[in-house]
Amino acid sequence: MARRVVVTGSEHKSRTAWLFLRFILRLLGAKPNFVHPGSASIPSFDALIISGGIDICSTLYGAQHETPCDAARDALEMELLQKAIQRNLSVLGICRGMQLINVAFGGTLHPDLSAIDIDNPNTPLPLKRVHIIEHTRLHAILGRKTIRVNSLHHQAIDKLGESLRIAAYDDNRIIQAIEHETLPIIGVQWHPEYLPYSAIQRRLLGTFIQNLPN
Repeated sequence: MARRVVVTGSEHKSRTAWLFLRFILRLLGAKPNFVHPGSASIPSFDALIISGGIDICSTLYGAQHETPCDAARDALEMELLQKAIQRNLSVLGICRGMQLINVAFGGTLHPDLSAIDIDNPNTPLPLKRVHIIEHTRLHAILGRKTIRVNSLHHQAIDKLGESLRIAAYDDNRIIQAIEHETLPIIGVQWHPEYLPYSAIQRRLLGTFIQNLPN
């Protein structure tokens, strides 16, 4: 039986990411379903992918920063994350998804990296160098100390959430991946779905599927 994977997003602005994820997940033998705040119902699922997109509402992590956000999407993803945690299901957070996981565990974000004097490229191409921390699950999956990834974010993790650990960082020491200490939860700041030609990124998504419960 195909593994059921719920992929979250915004009703209109997440369609491109969804198309890429649907293509890859189907190739991996999974049955993906896209859900958003306007969905009539939430299907049963074996694993959860929280995709990228609009900023998380700053009120969720105590910041005084006005930015467009989607409170309904925040609430939906928080609810689905809690359901996944209760059932010990695999969770993958992508970009915004990683940030939401951090906030859900009590962490905070840099609301806008432009306020920090760093070189943060904005590109769908794998031009950013990321350092993978040894002895993490991410390192075991990728088998590499450094990789090249894309970069489409202007927010990032500031204070790390409870029971989370850093799995990767960039040359600016900005966190690029996290994982839970005991739960099957991983978040990456980049977009592996936009790099289907990369064996490393396919391995990340493939391992996520392979590690789903039977």
